[in-house]
Amino acid sequence: MNPTDSVAQLRARWTPESTAAAIRRLQGQAPALETPTMEFEGRTLLDLRGIRIEQTQLDGAVLRDLNLRWATVRDVGFMGATLIGCNLSQANFAECYFRRATFRDCSIVNAKFSASDFSNGHLEHCRLDFSTFTGCELRLDDVTFRRDAPPQTLARVCRNLKLNAMSLGHFTDASELAYAERNYERQVLRQQILAPGSAPVARLRSLALWLDAVLFNWIWGYGERPWRLTLAMTAAILAFGTLQYSLNAVPGHDWWEHIYFSGITFLTIGYGDLAPVGFLPRLLAMVEGVAGILFIGMLIASATKKIMYR
Repeated sequence: MNPTDSVAQLRARWTPESTAAAIRRLQGQAPALETPTMEFEGRTLLDLRGIRIEQTQLDGAVLRDLNLRWATVRDVGFMGATLIGCNLSQANFAECYFRRATFRDCSIVNAKFSASDFSNGHLEHCRLDFSTFTGCELRLDDVTFRRDAPPQTLARVCRNLKLNAMSLGHFTDASELAYAERNYERQVLRQQILAPGSAPVARLRSLALWLDAVLFNWIWGYGERPWRLTLAMTAAILAFGTLQYSLNAVPGHDWWEHIYFSGITFLTIGYGDLAPVGFLPRLLAMVEGVAGILFIGMLIASATKKIMYR
């Protein structure tokens, strides 16, 4: 077959006899008919483009150098199977059983997986750009990302895996994937800042967004690391209190009492037992109060998210 053949032509070539022969080949048995091959990037691939495989077992099979592009695979068991260097791009897998299966160095670009079980399976250094997983039992620990993939790709992969994890109630994985997604997005902004030939306005916009992302990562990890927010709040109370002490905001009181004043101001408690004197200390107290409201709001949002996840 010509590599440029249409999807309709590729699918039309698969008769029941040729499909059965291809399945026998995948199962390690001698096929009754010859299965087509093709050359791609110096490799000889078993050409199964457009094939439709349903309700069969490939458990424990070692599948190497397959081209399953545009294939439709439904209700097939791949338990303990190993797929190495296979092209699964734009393939559709539904209700398949990938328990303890290993995908290694496979191209899984724009593939669709639905209601499939990847329990204790592994996706190792595979290209997963634009692939979607819907209702698939797949944990984050079972995915090893490609180190050479660009951050734009990794951000999309994390986003798709996050949606699948949330749909199954794997909220710890969803949290980690959300954090990874934002980190990769920050790397994209950094690349845009350093990209040669980019317009000054676009570069400044990317810089502003990058600084915003860095700040929010430090403060609370984009809402996924609330303990950072607690540390940031403590640091802010100490910093404001020390600054007020240097300004002698509350005359006749020591450093610790200024920290106490800073704490009740930041936390918007405001007992009224201490009050700043002078324009600058009062202005600083107002700024600290606004900052405290923002920080407390962020803490509530992050805590609510974690509670809902549980």
